[in-house]
Amino acid sequence: MKRLISIFLALSLVTSAMAQKLTFMPQWTPQAQFAGFYMAQEMGFYAQEGLDVEILHIKANSTESILTQLVSGKVQIAGQQLLQSIIARSDGQKILNVMQITQKSGLWCVSHTPVSKPEDLQGMKIGKWKSGYSEFCDMLETYNNLHINWVPFINGINLYVYGAVDATLCYSFSEYIALQLAIGDIPDNQVLKFSDFGYECPEDGLYVTEEYYAQNKDAVDKFVRASKKGWEYARTHKKQTLEVVMRICSENHIVTNRAMQERMLDNYISLQTNPATGKIDFAPVTLSVYNDVTKALLETGYIVNKPEYKEVIR
Repeated sequence: MKRLISIFLALSLVTSAMAQKLTFMPQWTPQAQFAGFYMAQEMGFYAQEGLDVEILHIKANSTESILTQLVSGKVQIAGQQLLQSIIARSDGQKILNVMQITQKSGLWCVSHTPVSKPEDLQGMKIGKWKSGYSEFCDMLETYNNLHINWVPFINGINLYVYGAVDATLCYSFSEYIALQLAIGDIPDNQVLKFSDFGYECPEDGLYVTEEYYAQNKDAVDKFVRASKKGWEYARTHKKQTLEVVMRICSENHIVTNRAMQERMLDNYISLQTNPATGKIDFAPVTLSVYNDVTKALLETGYIVNKPEYKEVIR
C-alpha cells in the first residue's frame, strides 16, 4: 500500500510539473459572478486539460487595471467587458475575446420615483461607478438628449439608500440584489432595464493578448473548454458551488452573505442564456451587436478607428 501511495504521489508530481501554468484574473473581487471558474478549478477540470491555473483577484483599491496586467503579461487570461475591450483594441492594445460569458446586458437603473423610459432620467442625480461604464453614460445622454448629474461611487449602494442620489446604475446580479436585501422589494416601475430600450451590449468575456493567443492557442482553448464545464457544473450543483464561493470569499476577507451570493449566482446564470437560441451556449458576440456597439462608440468619440470584428472576436 505504501508503495502504491508513493507511486501515485510521484505521478502527481510529474503531472503537475508537466502542466502548463497560467494565471486568470476575473474583473472584480471574489463573488458568485465567477463561480464557474471556481468550480472548474475545484473539480479539477483545468487539471484534466493539463493546465495549472491560478485565479488571481484584483484588489478593490488596486491602482493597476486588469487590462494593464493582461498586456504586461502578469496575467494570461482576464475577464473584461466588451465596451472597454473594443476601446482598448482601438487604442492599440491587441487583445482578443476568446469566450463570451454573458449573452445579454444586466445593466439597470433604479430610481426613487417611477420611471418608464430613459427620458424620465432628465436632470436627475444618478450614481455610477467611478471606473467603468462612463461610455454607456455618455451614450445614454447623447441618444436621448439628456442632461444628467452623474455622481461617482467606487462600489456599494449607500448613495441610493441614504438618498444622496435620485437614482443609481446597478447590475441585475449585484447592486440590485444588495439593494433588495437592504431596503426590501423595489417596485417594478422604479427600475429601468436598458435592454428593454435597445441596449443589447453583453458585458463579460474572457480576453487574452494576440501574442499569447498566437503562441498558446491550445492552452487558451483548453482553458475555455474547462471553464464551460465549470459553469455547467455550477448550474447543476448550486449548493456545492455556493459553499465554494463562500469559502473563497472568506479566504479573501470579502464581507458578504449566502443570500446575496445565491441570488447573484441565479441572476448571473440567467444572463448567460442566448436570446437567439434560448440556451446557454457561450456564443461569440454577433457581428450585428458588434457593429451596433462600435457605431455608438464612434458617435460618442470613444474610438476614432473601428477595429474589425475578427480583430476582436475569436
